[in-house]
Amino acid sequence: MAKKIVVAGYYGFGNWGDEATLSVLLGYLKKACPQARITVLSHDPSATERLHTVNAINRWNPWRVHRALQKASAFVLGPGSLLQDTTSTRSLLYYLGLLHWAERLSKPVYFLGQGIGPLRSAHSEHWAARTLRKAQLILLREEASYEWARRQKIAQGRLLLGEDLALLYDSHPHPLPSPYKGEGIRLALSLRPGLSPQNLEELCCALETLQKKLPIDGWALLPFHPAQDEPVLSAVARALGSSASLAHAVSPAHLLQVIEESDLLIGMRLHSLIFALLTGTPFYALSYDPKIESFIKRMEETAQYPLCWRRVGEDLASASLVAQIERIFAERERLKTKLASARAILQARAEAALREAIAQLAEDLENL
Repeated sequence: MAKKIVVAGYYGFGNWGDEATLSVLLGYLKKACPQARITVLSHDPSATERLHTVNAINRWNPWRVHRALQKASAFVLGPGSLLQDTTSTRSLLYYLGLLHWAERLSKPVYFLGQGIGPLRSAHSEHWAARTLRKAQLILLREEASYEWARRQKIAQGRLLLGEDLALLYDSHPHPLPSPYKGEGIRLALSLRPGLSPQNLEELCCALETLQKKLPIDGWALLPFHPAQDEPVLSAVARALGSSASLAHAVSPAHLLQVIEESDLLIGMRLHSLIFALLTGTPFYALSYDPKIESFIKRMEETAQYPLCWRRVGEDLASASLVAQIERIFAERERLKTKLASARAILQARAEAALREAIAQLAEDLENL
């Protein structure tokens, strides 16, 4: 009888970064376990089936989810920052509830490509640690999560340190019409909620100044999570005028293509920065979360080169932003070389850890 794997995560919500990591995970699972039947829990099952060619069911239908878990040989909590209570405690409780359900049904649980936290409350931290201790295998994407797990006495299980699975995203989409015209400088912009009104005004002022100082051919505005990102990007589009165009992506590959065609990315979303690394596109990072700073730190360590970035919780000054972005342009060829060396190291680390985790899962399934 074919083994069955159930995969849960933040899928079917239109977040292209999470969909990219799911694509990577499914590719490795299908290769290692070609006879297994995989089911993804999704907010929009039909969209997930179209995008990933996989069976999907409604994550909000408790009867179907319970039935899928009952028949499962393994339960996988896929890539993302799922065990955190910053977005809401409700989200954390949803995933902990699924994990508790799987545990009650005696299903082996695997955490693959996870980032833990931020966990603001002691209760959240206790619940998350208690759940992780019962996992069959845990693959974490950053050192901060890994060290947290060790402090929580989770190291006695199978605990691995890797990287964000989006580093292994590789797609060859049908080319889309380029949003750029002419031969000037092309810039991409990825923003999300989190900028104060004052900082958004300073950023728009900096972008308008750049538009006057540099031969900018156009701005591509990239909503990695359209439901959240489009309002703030629309505000920027109004400031930049006709030179700015909002990208309407239908897959992560389309956003990757636009970033590859750009000369520079100003990015706030983690996966926009990862896509910039994949394509060798110089970037300026705006950090709203510790996971951004952790990723930048790892890039700086592997590239042995300081990167330009700011925390959005600090006051932004348009003059400083302009100066830093001009510096990136001046050093862009050297920066591309440094990014290439960092990419090779981080991808090798990500692949080695993921291969080890998937091989262990496949072996466990064989022994069931």
